[in-house]
Amino acid sequence: MSSRNVNKKEDGERLVLLDAHAIIHRAYHALPDFATSDGQPTGALYGLVSMVLKIATDLKPDYMIACYDLPKPTYRHEVYENYKAGRAKTDATLVAQLEKSKEVCEALGIDIYSHEGFEADDILGTIVEQLQPLKVSSGGHATIAQHGYRMTKNNKEIEIVIASGDMDTLQLVNDKKVQVYTLKKGITDTILYDEEKVKERFGFGPEMIPSYKGLRGDPSDNIVGVEGIGDKTATDLIKNFGMIENIYKILKKNPKKFKEKGIKPRIFELLKEKEEEARFSEMLATIRRDAPINFQIPEKHWKEGLNLEKAKSLFAELQFRTLGSRLEEVLRKNGKEGLPEKLKIEEKEEPIDAESEELKTALWVVDSNITNPKMEDVWNFTHTQKINVAKDLIFGELKKRESQFVFEEIECPLIPIVRKMGEYGVLIDKKFLENLNKEYTMRFECSNIAK
Repeated sequence: MSSRNVNKKEDGERLVLLDAHAIIHRAYHALPDFATSDGQPTGALYGLVSMVLKIATDLKPDYMIACYDLPKPTYRHEVYENYKAGRAKTDATLVAQLEKSKEVCEALGIDIYSHEGFEADDILGTIVEQLQPLKVSSGGHATIAQHGYRMTKNNKEIEIVIASGDMDTLQLVNDKKVQVYTLKKGITDTILYDEEKVKERFGFGPEMIPSYKGLRGDPSDNIVGVEGIGDKTATDLIKNFGMIENIYKILKKNPKKFKEKGIKPRIFELLKEKEEEARFSEMLATIRRDAPINFQIPEKHWKEGLNLEKAKSLFAELQFRTLGSRLEEVLRKNGKEGLPEKLKIEEKEEPIDAESEELKTALWVVDSNITNPKMEDVWNFTHTQKINVAKDLIFGELKKRESQFVFEEIECPLIPIVRKMGEYGVLIDKKFLENLNKEYTMRFECSNIAK
């Protein structure tokens, strides 16, 4: 199932729920060396924005919501003090990026939901639950459409896609009404799970995942499960007998069925001895759907609430040199319909090559932290996409910093030379450089010995 071909129903709208905490954690570890020129770590934020832009491109959502953990303990910590005990304390640089990410979400038109005592997963589960159709009462009355979706304010059916780096959310999948768009590896390789895809991966449906974790445990959350039961045995038990509740009913009423299904006596004994651990672990692994929030479908589509200038300003501050143009490209591809006038995207003027090289070189003289500048850096620095305006601003900065001589007498004459070097290459005396390397290596080693 390709995540690049995920079509909405013609009469429907799509809500994407971001498991922001999981995405940010994943990006933080995937991009540890990402930082601004002054050393401020930004990998987690870059990963979050990249994921949002990929979601906007692949899924074309109408609404986006971000769900967060809060720093205080959850109810799981209250009932089990060792919950997630194996995890290292959250690094201060990650905490700073988590806080900054809320500013990013606001600029991108993404509302935020969280609640003390509940994890982001529980907020996701609660939103999913609140958007499920109501059952018809005995009198035949229902206030929500009974064909699988709640209706939006635009009288359209809504489907839900959960975007997460955490496989726990797969238990929320419901046919194609609730799907999970998750990271396979890194921050760009994604897969979309509907119910069939979950069954294909695990051999059983989404509703069985908490029981599966109750049996095999989950080391990442320090959920113990039943010691001695691994992936294969847990899978066999679930496929043959269903949820933990049913496993223990059969274990007590008709234990012969375990032998008939080839379950070894050792497993039979483990299950009898560890019932409390199995049930407790299942409870810890189950996403709650009753967090005390009142979810409302946003009044506006996410791109209508997006503040383009604020987003671009944030990206410039964080030195994300290409994300501003990528955001504009995503908005173009998604169409400008429904965008307020203030969000209409200014068309870029494309400079001729010589003009482009001159502008980029001048920018580097103005700010040498911007190494190997691109035109995107010029637009970000000047906050315009008009050539003449950009030139006036950058050359004004040259004059203000008294750097015209460096630009005109040193850098400009080198532009055509560097261009020709790129076109024709440069001859290198390989033998001379090898000998130089040996000489400097020897000098370095001798100086260390002398010390």
